[in-house]
Amino acid sequence: LREAGVPYAFMTNGGGVTEAVKAQELAKLLGDPLIDESRMLLSHTPMRDLAQRFHRRRVVVVGSRDTAKVAQAYGFDVQGGWAVTPQQIAAGTPSIYPQGYGKEVGFPPVDVNAPGQPPIEGILIFYDPVDWSMELQILTDVLLGGSPLGSGGGGPTTSSRAQVAEVYASNPDFIWQAAYPAPRYGQGAFVDCLRALWLRLSGQELRVHEFGKPHASQFEAARKLIELQASGRPLERIYMMGDNPAADVRGANGAPDGVWRSVLVCTGVYRGGAAGNDAADPAWRVEADLRAAVERLLEAADHEHARGEA
Repeated sequence: LREAGVPYAFMTNGGGVTEAVKAQELAKLLGDPLIDESRMLLSHTPMRDLAQRFHRRRVVVVGSRDTAKVAQAYGFDVQGGWAVTPQQIAAGTPSIYPQGYGKEVGFPPVDVNAPGQPPIEGILIFYDPVDWSMELQILTDVLLGGSPLGSGGGGPTTSSRAQVAEVYASNPDFIWQAAYPAPRYGQGAFVDCLRALWLRLSGQELRVHEFGKPHASQFEAARKLIELQASGRPLERIYMMGDNPAADVRGANGAPDGVWRSVLVCTGVYRGGAAGNDAADPAWRVEADLRAAVERLLEAADHEHARGEA
């Protein structure tokens, strides 16, 4: 792509690390030291803008071991205690998680029920959580609010249990392909569990602001990233290459600007073969793998790039 002068970027529903770390991982994997963070769009990259919105307002950041470090890199005040993790709350708040929590926390424990503690106003799910039982308990407490946390402020009846904290989730993938032969549950499955618990507890639908593929906001962010690589040249077509029909193909097909083409590869979630296509989210083109997809596009005549051609 670089030799052909084609601008490109990497968009993934993965994350849990900073864009710089992910770029280093990818550069090592591909043997290309020129890959840097300017080409990386992680599922939680757009959540960087929330740091200003929640300045000196307490939030819970949810995800893997390094999620707090990502939040800190984005400008959230982790050291000052304005951004905390469920692990810190479980370790520092007596009896909030009856099963006990004895794992390494990484940051100081926080007792959210201690006098003078600020209310928690936001839940930011940056990456796939790792302790679902504990995290689901604490997050439903945060949604209810009150003092002590989880007691709510409107009384014991279901109709009075209002959602008091905003929820942001970065990756709606229900499943994803890891090293195991069958797909694994992703962050989308965790959010579905949180929705189900909140509906049963409160009788209300959970309000969630979602980022990541297939949402149009993520594809708009990707387009802006690629435009920077193109140095101002107009973009007539952008090719989304991925293995997940529900994320990659659906997002590209539904992007409102009309420049996206979806290319489905058979090396991940999709297992239907290059001669087939996904029934629910059919791609513009299906290829065996990423190399085959790139080579065919570079060799194709101009008319073969039209939406009606495959």
